[in-house]
Amino acid sequence: MRLPYNLPDFFGALLSIAIGIVVSLEAFRLHAYSPSQYVGDHTLPATLGLLLITLGTGLLFHSFRDKKEERKTDAESGFRPKSVLPCLLVLLLYALVIDIVGYVLATFLASIALFRVIGSYKWSRSIAMAIVLTGCLYTVFVVWLKIAFPTGFFF
Repeated sequence: MRLPYNLPDFFGALLSIAIGIVVSLEAFRLHAYSPSQYVGDHTLPATLGLLLITLGTGLLFHSFRDKKEERKTDAESGFRPKSVLPCLLVLLLYALVIDIVGYVLATFLASIALFRVIGSYKWSRSIAMAIVLTGCLYTVFVVWLKIAFPTGFFF
């Protein structure tokens, strides 16, 4: 048997699979008390158990990968430590102005800034992605879930 190249991932995967099995067995036990097959106290444990088993299996296979596929260096992976401070400043400004200008405008502006800083996208692409992101978040949280967000001056 070939030993895994990454022992922490290997043991973490085994632990995840074991916990997933225990949680799934508990969901199966709780299923007997539920009037419905799809809704009840067993639904969340069943979903989490399946997720833990699935992700643990993926991590288990990943722990046997060759060492040739070593991690990229920070420069190759795109991580830039200098972008952390601007991101924190953008998020701080977002928290400060969301009550003043409203959720929609603050989210739109913060998204543009974060797409520029983190993704290094052009202005046109950052604006387009910020429109899509803000629209999706607004639809999910405000329209569908009926969550009240700060309105500010404009919205």
